[in-house]
Amino acid sequence: MKLEDLKTIDQLEDFLSGTQAVAFSVLSDKDACYRWIQGELVKFRYLQLSRSGKGVVIRYLMKVSGYSRPQLTRLIAQYRKTGQVKRR
Repeated sequence: MKLEDLKTIDQLEDFLSGTQAVAFSVLSDKDACYRWIQGELVKFRYLQLSRSGKGVVIRYLMKVSGYSRPQLTRLIAQYRKTGQVKRR
């Protein structure tokens, strides 16, 4: 299974608990990583999720991107405000 195959919050929880085998690679280019993060926020409809669902998505983004929770919180705040995640 690839990261693109993860479509639901339940699948993300399985991935985070280690019961789902997934192949992934961390993006080295910041612009590409930011675009990927934005795409994942859109794909999982982050702004419409429940509090627990948002936590699962954040943990998933932390694991795959390698960014810290505060960094992702800033990026998500930018997404919430502008609808995009871009470098400043």
